[in-house]
Amino acid sequence: MERPLSRGTISLNASDPLGQPVVDYNTLANPVDGLLAVSMLNFTRRYFKTPTMSKLGPVELSPGANYTSTEQILEVFTTGGVLQPTFAHPSCSNPMMPLEYGGVVSDKLLVYGVENLSVVDVSIIPMIPATHLCNTVYAIAEKAADIIKARHA
Repeated sequence: MERPLSRGTISLNASDPLGQPVVDYNTLANPVDGLLAVSMLNFTRRYFKTPTMSKLGPVELSPGANYTSTEQILEVFTTGGVLQPTFAHPSCSNPMMPLEYGGVVSDKLLVYGVENLSVVDVSIIPMIPATHLCNTVYAIAEKAADIIKARHA
């Protein structure tokens, strides 16, 4: 799933503030994500039954062909460890959007509630991009340079 609607949290570890942050992906918290995941699974199952693919003998390992209803599949997805976070597109932890919508960074790249702190990286993207992040980072950096130069002109 390229663009999940569920949103997680990242916080400091209270027992070890210098340690790794605590990440809660909140996978499938938004019900639309679950329905999309089930739909993708059902599409894959149909695809594997096509003449071209079926002769290759694909075998569903997870969640397993015995899970057929949306409710059963969602139960396995949410409790069975089938869906796991990926580091393919790590982004969006400090989204640039209005504070009242959960934003962390303004359109001037300034962190809300903190003076003179800018963020310029993929964390400001509000929606996970369906692409590799390298070129996106270049574009963010170019625009950020213009914004910061204008701020100090």
